[in-house]
Amino acid sequence: MTTNLVSLVMEFLTPDLIGRIASAVELDRNKAQFAIRSAVPALLAAFNDTATEPGGAQKLADAAGQQASTLRNFVRVHASGAQSSLFEEGSRMLLSLVGARNQNALTEAIATFTGLEQGATGSLLGLLAPIVMGTIAKHQGTRSLDANGIVNLFASQKGNIADALPSGLGSMLSGTGLLNSLSGASRTATTASNEAMRAAPPVRLVDAARTKNAIIVLAASLLVFASMALLGTFSQKAQNAGISPIDPGFVPSTGQINAGRSKP
Repeated sequence: MTTNLVSLVMEFLTPDLIGRIASAVELDRNKAQFAIRSAVPALLAAFNDTATEPGGAQKLADAAGQQASTLRNFVRVHASGAQSSLFEEGSRMLLSLVGARNQNALTEAIATFTGLEQGATGSLLGLLAPIVMGTIAKHQGTRSLDANGIVNLFASQKGNIADALPSGLGSMLSGTGLLNSLSGASRTATTASNEAMRAAPPVRLVDAARTKNAIIVLAASLLVFASMALLGTFSQKAQNAGISPIDPGFVPSTGQINAGRSKP
């Protein structure tokens, strides 16, 4: 079964844990859930961008190694009320991995997209970044938790990350350069969409042709029935006049005899 890194992170974020995170950053639970579903693929997109930079994959591998125990300790730390230390440590780690410019771009885009304040958004990202890296560490294991393993992992996840990004948020992030490394996945999706659109017109043309033919047949049938009814009317008038309807002295429009011809 193919791994979906976005799904792995979201599986760890149970409803109970989302409720704890919402309380920690003083957010409504539903708003927190929406923000988390937007932030997780955005973080992975930023980390994927880091993986393509020189030395970036090794930085990610080192950070993941340091967060290997995060998933085990996260709930315990939340229960102890030490969330402020998690905010700070996570924010520092995120800064070291993506840089100040990209960290600010992430925060601003997610805050704008979700309607949250930037302070709450920054705290949320500080909590989620260690969870994302801890999930990567758990998935990779100690044997493949190196630069090559990180590069291969993110190369296989581009499509999943691009698919999970809400379109509105993706549009906001596209101008920051954070999604440049996902451009291949985006082009693939766009190509598939364009091919589907190109395939649609012939189908519509065939349907239109069939509809046109059906209308022509129906019109022809109605014309035949109308002609038969009109012929019956003419024949009745001719019989009433005492002549054959094919008599040249019979005028169908009036049912009268021409003035130059005597009635037999």
